[in-house]
Amino acid sequence: MRIHLCLVFILLTASCQSIVERLGTGDGPGVGFTYLDLIYSDRFDGPGNWTSYDGGDKLKMAVDDGSYRIWLTNRQYVWAQLPYTFDDVVIEAEVRQLSDFNHNAYGIACRLDPANSGRGYYFLIGGDGYYSIRWSNGRSLDEIVSAKPSGVINRGSSMNRIKAICVGDYLALWLNGQFVAEARDSRADAGAVGLSAVMNYTGKTVEVVFDDLKIWRSALDEPGK
Repeated sequence: MRIHLCLVFILLTASCQSIVERLGTGDGPGVGFTYLDLIYSDRFDGPGNWTSYDGGDKLKMAVDDGSYRIWLTNRQYVWAQLPYTFDDVVIEAEVRQLSDFNHNAYGIACRLDPANSGRGYYFLIGGDGYYSIRWSNGRSLDEIVSAKPSGVINRGSSMNRIKAICVGDYLALWLNGQFVAEARDSRADAGAVGLSAVMNYTGKTVEVVFDDLKIWRSALDEPGK
């Protein structure tokens, strides 16, 4: 695993990228997907492919007590990524917030740059009940699907099950078994899978734990094709 600490001054920004976007739990996804074979599974019972990192009072990342834990303070976003390249996948993981401050973001990432620049797609939720899909160019997290609240997100310290679909140019986010957003974006077609946390407030902390990570090879089931 590779891990990276990045301090930026504007973390969450708007993007001029032209994309297709459908939002909300009232409307179903415009594209279906199929689970093929399970190609990676991790319950974090040991270090495995994940390496510990201790950045003192800025950042701590490690497998700890059966989960992968990220502790992050100040205005930063960080990611930990597997040392494997994937293309068309469905990724699922459980995530629970441990910190009290709810204005944050955390989740899973796909198609991360194997060179560890942070470039890739991020599927994020926050303890305040917001979600978004973002693209990182290695410096900031630009919106593909802008941050919006959803009643399907369990707020605060409750556990959430995140599912990200990265197949072809199709991206979709499901939360706790419910569809919330989809988009088209073609800036990356393969890369690593990772875990991420974001704090956009100086002097504040986010602490989250990830468990039961699964990655399936996948294909789209598009009507009329």
